[in-house]
Amino acid sequence: MAGLAHPGLVWSTTMDELIYHMDVRPGQAEKAIWTEWLLPDGLGGFAMGTALGTPTRRYHGLLVAAVRPPVERMAILTQIAERLALEPDGSAGGGAVPMAPEWWLTPLRFESGPRPADPGLLTRFEKGPSWVRWVFALPGGGTVEKRLDLARGRNAARVRYRVEGATRRGCLELRPLLSLRDFHSLRRRDMHDYSVRTAGEGVIVATREAGVLIEHRDLTFHDEREQWRHLSFEWESRRGLDSAEDVFMPRRFQLHFEPSRACEGELRFSAEVEPGRNDIGFATPAVPGLAHAVSRVPKHDAEARQAVARLTEAASTFVVGRKAGLEGRPGVTVIAGYPWFADWGRDTMIALPGLLMETGRFDEALVTLELFGQYVRRGLLPNRFDDYTGGAHYNTVDASLWFLHAATEYRLRTGDEAGFSRLVEPCVKIVEAYQHGTDYEIHLDHDGLIAAGSANTQLTWMDAQRDGVTFTPRFGKCVEINALWHHGLRRLAEAMGEHAPYRATQMQELAERCAASFAWFICPDGGLYDRLRPAASRWDPVAEVRPNQIFAASLSYAPLDDAHRADVVQTVRASLLTPYGLRTLAPGSPGYRGRFEGNLFDRDAAYHNGTVWPWLMGPYVEAALRVDSSEKSCAELRALLKSLTARMEEHCLGQVSEVCDGDEPHAPDGCPAQAWSVAELLRAWMLLSAADSATRTAANSAMRR
Repeated sequence: MAGLAHPGLVWSTTMDELIYHMDVRPGQAEKAIWTEWLLPDGLGGFAMGTALGTPTRRYHGLLVAAVRPPVERMAILTQIAERLALEPDGSAGGGAVPMAPEWWLTPLRFESGPRPADPGLLTRFEKGPSWVRWVFALPGGGTVEKRLDLARGRNAARVRYRVEGATRRGCLELRPLLSLRDFHSLRRRDMHDYSVRTAGEGVIVATREAGVLIEHRDLTFHDEREQWRHLSFEWESRRGLDSAEDVFMPRRFQLHFEPSRACEGELRFSAEVEPGRNDIGFATPAVPGLAHAVSRVPKHDAEARQAVARLTEAASTFVVGRKAGLEGRPGVTVIAGYPWFADWGRDTMIALPGLLMETGRFDEALVTLELFGQYVRRGLLPNRFDDYTGGAHYNTVDASLWFLHAATEYRLRTGDEAGFSRLVEPCVKIVEAYQHGTDYEIHLDHDGLIAAGSANTQLTWMDAQRDGVTFTPRFGKCVEINALWHHGLRRLAEAMGEHAPYRATQMQELAERCAASFAWFICPDGGLYDRLRPAASRWDPVAEVRPNQIFAASLSYAPLDDAHRADVVQTVRASLLTPYGLRTLAPGSPGYRGRFEGNLFDRDAAYHNGTVWPWLMGPYVEAALRVDSSEKSCAELRALLKSLTARMEEHCLGQVSEVCDGDEPHAPDGCPAQAWSVAELLRAWMLLSAADSATRTAANSAMRR
């Protein structure tokens, strides 16, 4: 087992299982409460919480169910409050009756303060692919183990307790604390808002929003009902949101134990509310694509193999089922980030090569592309689907261009011409719509560049708006949009050359027009302009140093020569590069914000104005390797990837965050687990490993000569 940077945390891996361990020492409760974990169920639902057990987000819970996968998610079980009571040791004097000492294992926080206080009994926390485990020290000797298993492909969770090595008789009382609400919204409720009915020895609890079946094994119970009021969530308060709710306890369970005898009991929770079904399994599933991904890394590169294994396990978190496409058949999609994002078109297309192609999950990649291809309308790919109606929202200019990239990448990776042929129609629709003009003023200008949007729209990935304020107005001709347009046209022309030569020639001509006019983006001070802004009868360049220019250097069909590629990489390295990704605006620029903090307005203002995005490390590494793949360059890039990968040992175990602060120490924030952050870091490791191996092979060949 290799030691890692995070104090008390150790990580080990086999091909079947990846486990994180956190040893909690006295006085480390604060560290444990800010260390998060995440378990996916493959449907869009999940379990999520902290290593200490204390919920700090409205989204934290031992069961969050996707009622209509992968959306309409309901917070079912927030936590279980465990009261440990031990038989008195009989030491009370003077005829006094000895009181049974008691402890609450999981500390909770209420508006009035922590209650119960942390007893300091937690000694160890572990996380596997589908389970988490807490180990508590029994006063006087022995342990209590609590293990949560999440079912794969079902809206169900199992919580098992095991007491071992106790020196005194005792009882562990278990109080399930239920939310039964939409996972975005906190609730203040009264007892009459819950319906409770028995189902055999189980109990079904429901509100107007959600329900749960609770079953038990090897436990006694008492039908007592309690309302726990004003449970408080620290992260929500930090984000300037409502931060407290009431939770409901429908039944109290007990696990009685004797000295020196192991004792077990379990609770099962199912949002499917079907009593009598015993077909829900809780076995730890294999990590899809793990063997494939690791096998592609040279055996001598243990560092890269370990990183790839960890990232492949993380990647599996985001790949979920979407119950039906337009044709009524099951599909595959990508959750953009946990806990609050659903599947977004742009995020899915950017993440797809890393999540599914680097891991050899090509069948699922094709199904995902086909599903989204069915939704192309007027050349536009959905930006997102409504959580409740399922309706598609088409407010993006770049998602369609990323679809062209992902579709042609599938063809290059697999050689599957038959599969790719099913993607040609939506690809052609996209090109024709952009060429002739479509919604949101997206159109091909006479100079061969794509223009889009107005002062009232946000169509690129830098799309933050709040309270009528557009924080990064990027209407006009954006540098990455035209780099993607050129790249997509060249890729399609190549793919269609034999089967549709006339159309391929048209696309090649469109690409050449774009490349000729792309020179307008070249900034004499270095790098590229971020966009060309419409003015009276002309287009004015906007000289903001932003990371969007990196795509003009990273994509295989870049509209730049080698010298300008190198200039872009140097500009980005000098002004935007951090160990955890690229800043979205150079420090010192007007509007730069170095901290992603405060209320939602402040966070949105910083979102693309200095905040670091880890996913941009992927295109940066790709561009840097295209410019220089020497041993020195590979070593520098490896140091960057190691820094970012080390973040998987902190904050949200086994995951990579959505964003980080622009200023040091670049604290992670936003979604604790983000699909394209994981995908692009995995892709970057694969690119670097291949380049490093090629460089070493060439060096060895030269030495032999």
